[in-house]
Amino acid sequence: MPYDNKTIFAPISAVGESGITVFRISGPEMFSIISDVFSTSNERFSRVDFQNFATHTSHHGWLWDSGELVDEVILTIFRAPNSYTGEDVTEISSHGGSYIYRKICSLFIKQGIDYAEPGEFSKRAYLNGKMDLAQAEAVAELIKAKTEESNKLALKQLTGEFSKKINELRADLINYCSLLELELDFSEEGIDLVSKNELLSKIDGIIEKFNKLTKSYESGKIIQNGVNLAIVGKPNVGKSTIFNYLLKENRAIVSDIPGTTRDYLQEPLIMEGIQFNVIDTAGIRKSGDIIEEEGVRRSIQKIDESDIVLEIEDLTDLKSSGAELVNDVDTSKIIKIYNKLDLSRNGKMDGLCVSAKTGAKMGELQKIIVKKAKSLMKSDQSSDLIITNQRHRDCLLKSCEFLVNAKEQIKQGGGNELISFEIRAAMDSLSEIIGKTSNVDILNNIFSKFCIGK
Repeated sequence: MPYDNKTIFAPISAVGESGITVFRISGPEMFSIISDVFSTSNERFSRVDFQNFATHTSHHGWLWDSGELVDEVILTIFRAPNSYTGEDVTEISSHGGSYIYRKICSLFIKQGIDYAEPGEFSKRAYLNGKMDLAQAEAVAELIKAKTEESNKLALKQLTGEFSKKINELRADLINYCSLLELELDFSEEGIDLVSKNELLSKIDGIIEKFNKLTKSYESGKIIQNGVNLAIVGKPNVGKSTIFNYLLKENRAIVSDIPGTTRDYLQEPLIMEGIQFNVIDTAGIRKSGDIIEEEGVRRSIQKIDESDIVLEIEDLTDLKSSGAELVNDVDTSKIIKIYNKLDLSRNGKMDGLCVSAKTGAKMGELQKIIVKKAKSLMKSDQSSDLIITNQRHRDCLLKSCEFLVNAKEQIKQGGGNELISFEIRAAMDSLSEIIGKTSNVDILNNIFSKFCIGK
C-alpha cells in the first residue's frame, strides 16, 4: 500500500521542562536535510558528510539555523532498512524545555520536514514490512499499559506470538482451499484429494480454536481497559466515603445531605496489580429534581456497563435501604456491603459490614473486590493466548461465520468452488488481523489513535 514518501519528524519524548527532548526524523531526504543544520563544531557551521557515519552510531554536535547556534545535541543514526520505520532514521536528543522545543521544530519545518501525524512512524514500519498490523497495534497497547498483566499481553503481541498463531490458522485454511481447488482440475477423473468428512472435522477444529480466542477477549478487555467497578445505593448510604477511601483521597464531596452526588465520578485505581475504573454514582431514588433525575439515569447506565457492582446499604436504616437497581442487572456482578458499622451494633448480615469512615473491615472489602476481579480475568481463558483488541475479535467472529457457511455447503453436497469460496472469505477475514489484507480507511482509523511520535 503506497504512502506519501515525505520526510517527517516528531518528538518521541514528553515535551516540557526535562533533561532532554528526543526528536525522530524519518524519510528519504533525511540525511541531506540534516546535513544542512548539523555540525560537529560550535564555533562555525561546517557541513557534515553523513556517508562516513555508520548505522546505529551516536555523534555529538550542534544544531545551526542560518548561522545561529540553536542547541548542543546527540544525533543517533539508523540506516535503512535497519531502523524502526525501515527508512533512514535519525534521533536527535536536545536539551529539554519548551523554548528549545519550539526553536528546533521551527528549524525542521524551515528545512522542509513535515510534522508527523499520530502513528505515522508505526504506519511506515508496517507498510515497509518491519512489523505486521497486529504488532503495530501492540505498540500503542504497550504505551497505554497500566498494569503488569496488560504489559505482558502487549509484549506477547509485539513479539509476534499472536501473529504466529494467526499465521498457523491461516496456513491451514490455505491448505484446505488449495486441495479443494486442485480437485476441480481432476473433476473428470473423480479424484478426491480430501474427503468431505475429513474436511468437516478439520473445519470444526479451526472453529473451536477461533471460539477459544474470541472467548478470551472478555478477559482480555478487562486486563487491558480495567475492571469497571460501580458503587451504587440510595442517597446518604456512604457511597462517596467508600469511593474516597478506596482512592485514598477526598475526591468526592461527602455530606449528610441526601443527593449530594448528582452525577457520577470516575477515577482509575490499581489494587494488587489490577486496574479498576471506580465509579461513584448518584444516589438512586425517585426525585422531582430534573438534574438529580439525569444523574440517576447516568448512574443506571454505568451499572449496566460495569463488571462489578458494589451495592451499599445503610446499617442504621435498613428499612429504607437497598438500591432500586435496573431490573436486568446480572446478580453475579453484585457485591453487597453494609456501611456505617461505627454507628450500629448490627454486624450480622448476609454481606460484609464495614465502616468507610473509620476504615473498619475495609481491608476485607478490598480483598473481596480483588478476588472478584481475578475471577473475571480468569474466565474463558481456555486459549493459550488472550486477545485484547476488539478488531481482532470481530475478524475472528466474521471468519467463523464463513467457516460455518462452508460446513453447510459440505453437508448439502455443494460443489468445491462454493466450499472454497467460503473458506477463502474466512481466510481473508483472518488476514485482516495481521494486515495481509487491509484498506486505507482501516489503517487510517487504527494509526490515528496512536500518540504523536509513534
